[in-house]
Amino acid sequence: MNNKKIAYVVLSCDPYSDIWDAYGQLFQRFWPDCPFDCYMASHHKSFEKYGFKPILLGEDISWSHGLIVLLDRLEEMGYEYGMIAFDDLMLYEKVDSSYVKSAIDIFLAENGDCLRFVTEKAPKCYKHNEYYGKMAVKAPYRVTLGFTLWDLKALRKITIEGESAWQFEKNATERSFDFRNFYCTWKSPFKFLNLIIKRKIDIKEYEKLKKILPDATFEREMVVVKGEKFRGVFLKAFLKYVPIKWQYPIYRYFSKPINI
Repeated sequence: MNNKKIAYVVLSCDPYSDIWDAYGQLFQRFWPDCPFDCYMASHHKSFEKYGFKPILLGEDISWSHGLIVLLDRLEEMGYEYGMIAFDDLMLYEKVDSSYVKSAIDIFLAENGDCLRFVTEKAPKCYKHNEYYGKMAVKAPYRVTLGFTLWDLKALRKITIEGESAWQFEKNATERSFDFRNFYCTWKSPFKFLNLIIKRKIDIKEYEKLKKILPDATFEREMVVVKGEKFRGVFLKAFLKYVPIKWQYPIYRYFSKPINI
């Protein structure tokens, strides 16, 4: 693996700086052999612990503006690929580094555009190799950023100014249809907690975190997240049993792309 070509970047913002230390501790514990240069991307606050270096994005104009600044900065630094992660998706089990490395080696050799490592909400995949499948083109949930390796040029082409993270993942799916080399691994080598929902702590996820980091405390409102399990089961059934040719039309009918 050509490590100099790949950066691991955690997308964050200054108001989330209270969770960075917990993120770094868990990252160091569960992926100590990460072979990539690691960065925490924020606007003005820096984080330089647990092997992370800062990338400061400047004024918070919009979420997608920050992503564009980041992508330009990474290319200026000589990177060709970036594994993008979110600050509130915190590791809680050891990462299968061997699986990650093997999948990335093949992906780089094939000049892939996108390789996601989280199977949840992944569209139908067709057999490609033992590590990952090729995602259907016109399918919902094709674009995501959490624990996903991107060709920086491909990600830049589907990113436009003025979108939130949620808008991006919904709207950029259709913009990705021009790219064929989108892949998803057959298993998820990254096991993580989704600690924050709409700037609030998910109590159930926090209870899991406290078992790993007993001293972790945050000055945020805590909420009980309802309905997520049911929605997850429904979505899994939708992606599995509805024919692929109907999935995106149905998805668009009930969830139209969001206007900026």
